[in-house]
Parts: sequence; C-alpha cells; structure tokens
Amino acid sequence: MIWLFLKQYYKSILIGLLIVWLSLSGSSTMVPGRILNIPYIDKLGHLSMYALFSAVLLLDSCHWKTVRGFSCTVLLIPIGFGALMEILQMTLTQVRKAEITDLAANIGGVIAGIIAAHIVRSLLDRLKS
Repeated sequence: MIWLFLKQYYKSILIGLLIVWLSLSGSSTMVPGRILNIPYIDKLGHLSMYALFSAVLLLDSCHWKTVRGFSCTVLLIPIGFGALMEILQMTLTQVRKAEITDLAANIGGVIAGIIAAHIVRSLLDRLKS
C-alpha cells in the first residue's frame, strides 16, 4: 500500500522535500533578491515552486492520464503545506521569517499550478488523439 502511494506520488514528494529544504535552510546565498538586488523576487520563487508542486500533485493524482476533472481536495495539501512552512519558519529558524506575502504567493502559485495542469492535460489529450 505504501509502495503504491510512493510510486504514484514520488514526484510530488520530491518537490515537497525540496520546498522544505528551501524554506528552512539558512543560507543567505540562496536568496535571489540579495544576489540580483530585485525587490520581492523571492515571491516569484514562492509562486513558481508552489505552481510546480500543485500542478505535479494534480497530475500525479490522475496518473498523468487525460481523465475528466481533477480532485480539487488534493489542492488543500499545497495550501496547508505552504501555511505550515511559514509557521515553521517563524518557530524553528532564526534566519528566516514568516511573511503573509509569502503565503499569498504560495496560494497564487497553487492557482497558477491548476492552470498549468489543465494546459498539460489538454496537450496530453491532443497528443493522444
């Protein structure tokens, strides 16, 4: 049972682990805003990581097949995960801080991931035809 779950969701799990590492690590060299000196560029990182996470999670949940509809309850996972990462940043780390704008970027990423998953599914439909 666990093996089947891991087999189906290993891509989503790997992305989730990457998000945990990026969210809780204390390396100042990973903050692109400091390297590129562009304000709020870290929000783009939040948006893109959560878009990737939610899109892959949606596609994993349907086995990357072109079946009708997605299970929208699966989207509670990346939203809750993003909120948990912000709480963990506030409580576990001293070099990272929780921000409501990060959570907003995470939720925006989930919405972008839904759109991306629909585009991928329509492309898969066209390739299948």
